[in-house]
Amino acid sequence: MSHAIIVKNISKSYRLYKDPKDRLKESLSFSGKSYHHDFLANNDISFGIKKGEVVGIVGKNGSGKSTLLKMITGVLTPSSGSIHVDDNITALLELGAGFNPEMTGLENLYLSGSISGFSEKEMKEKIETIIEFAEIGAFIHQPLKTYSSGMKARLGFAFAINIEPEVLIIDEALSVGDAAFQRKCYAKIEEMCTSKEVTVLFVSHSGGVIKQLCDRAILLHSGKLILDGTPKKVVNLYEKFMGSKDVDISKIKSEYKKMMEKENKPEQEKQTKSYFNQNIKSVSRVETHQNGAKIFDIKLLDSDENIVNVLEKYKVYTYCYSIEYFEDFESVNVAMRIKNTQGIILTGDAQEIQNVQKNKTYEIRFEFKNILNSGDYFFNCGSSATRYGQFELLHQILDNYMFKVLVDDNDDTSRGMIDFNFKGTQTCI
Repeated sequence: MSHAIIVKNISKSYRLYKDPKDRLKESLSFSGKSYHHDFLANNDISFGIKKGEVVGIVGKNGSGKSTLLKMITGVLTPSSGSIHVDDNITALLELGAGFNPEMTGLENLYLSGSISGFSEKEMKEKIETIIEFAEIGAFIHQPLKTYSSGMKARLGFAFAINIEPEVLIIDEALSVGDAAFQRKCYAKIEEMCTSKEVTVLFVSHSGGVIKQLCDRAILLHSGKLILDGTPKKVVNLYEKFMGSKDVDISKIKSEYKKMMEKENKPEQEKQTKSYFNQNIKSVSRVETHQNGAKIFDIKLLDSDENIVNVLEKYKVYTYCYSIEYFEDFESVNVAMRIKNTQGIILTGDAQEIQNVQKNKTYEIRFEFKNILNSGDYFFNCGSSATRYGQFELLHQILDNYMFKVLVDDNDDTSRGMIDFNFKGTQTCI
């Protein structure tokens, strides 16, 4: 199978100046004195993508992902190395960036089509599908300067995704419009990825999307290509190691090598153990005022009472915390919830404690079997009571404990967020 994209020894260097005046000083210097230092956004990167292959790129902010995509699409010129793109390429980098604000939406579509090499006749065949997908109604006949930023993005996405590209480049450009439209965009991308008729290269901060859609994943760090391999392995290692400031590249490569070697071992040796990763911390923690109680010592324990925040699927864990009450209560409620990164409540539970005593501490435990698939999740906890006939929140901490679920690379059930472990039956009637 031939390659649609070949990237060979690509580097992109920028000159950085401490002061804007230094740029002028350097240009006027007769001695050739340098006032800048070079910054390598991409450093000697090489890879190939076969026709019909779907490849995802992950990495921390500033790792060089967007710069790499811009060079592949021709927006930027590499400082060294070469790039070959075999087919017609469409990029979703900055949606609607090339539109003319004085022209109507319809006129912009025809103009963009012409720039992309389509004849007027070819665009007339596509235009209805594009307009229908964009869902901007009568605004299609209005000047683009009257559009909201969201409408411009929707039109740009609708154009790029519906002109039947042979190579599609996406730079985290799917947060377009409301939730229903975003799902529509994802569904279109999924359709293109699974068809194997379009070569897709995209950047996403969603590890789940990379695992679900991609044939391969590439990890970039500090402008260098660190890993190129199986999506689940690459994403799991990225999520495990990239939370720390000092990333040990050799350790990442060593662990990836061990993971690859483990594939050839007997099934009983293939295990994903629970453990505690100090780099996994909640940055969205919100705590309410202590109104008669104080929650503390929040932790997640495995079956051996070890503190963990990286979980295995189908194993039993206990989420627990302590509460000190500052006054007597006839009864109180204590509760927990699990949310995903979008803040959607996935599950929850509550308990009632009778005859609560002042200045006493109670340990609250919620035992559960983990049926969550691979991803990042958060625990919430709180306590409430009824005072003088009125409901009152005594103390609550949201997103207090972040945890991650890692699924074995051979587990093909991790398509959704929760694994209900359905049992299918077939009956001929």
